[in-house]
Amino acid sequence: MANSNTQTIKATDLFVKALVAEGVEQIFAVPGEENLDLVESLRTSSIKLILTRHEQGAAFMAATYGRLTGKPGVCMATLGPGATNFATPAAYAHLGGFPLIMITGQKPIKKSKQGQFQIIDVVGLFDPICKMSKQIVHGNTIPSLVREAFRVAGEERPGAVLLELPEDIAEEQCDAAVITPHKRYYAVAD
Repeated sequence: MANSNTQTIKATDLFVKALVAEGVEQIFAVPGEENLDLVESLRTSSIKLILTRHEQGAAFMAATYGRLTGKPGVCMATLGPGATNFATPAAYAHLGGFPLIMITGQKPIKKSKQGQFQIIDVVGLFDPICKMSKQIVHGNTIPSLVREAFRVAGEERPGAVLLELPEDIAEEQCDAAVITPHKRYYAVAD
């Protein structure tokens, strides 16, 4: 609950601020209904949205960015079949040791008017081929989950990480602060 001294911010705006704090300069994506709030928040940010024709292409581009720079590449897709198209590039990043952050949308989790339409357990699907796979269940957890995702994707043997952002969580008002990573997380091995 926000106190009188705390300003609230939309969850997707908080998500974008957390990505900017991590040094993200571009996201490779196929936008869809379930991630439109995030796309709108990206529109007014410094992050460049690079549209691709297919989710698999977006994730391969992000994984290759991670392979070449040593910094996690970021990609975004919607739910269901859009999210499952990240499976092959996730395995590529996992097996190759390339840091990759995959962001997927999801139907509302608190209550859904459409029932189970296109609902797939994306988090469970990606568990075996990712270093971390989590659904965001409250907007105020976004800064810590984004920080953890980038840390996990880049540490030890780098690999793929998945964050799922449901529509209703994306719309929440939040009062959490962005976590600025320590400068050592920006160091890239030569």
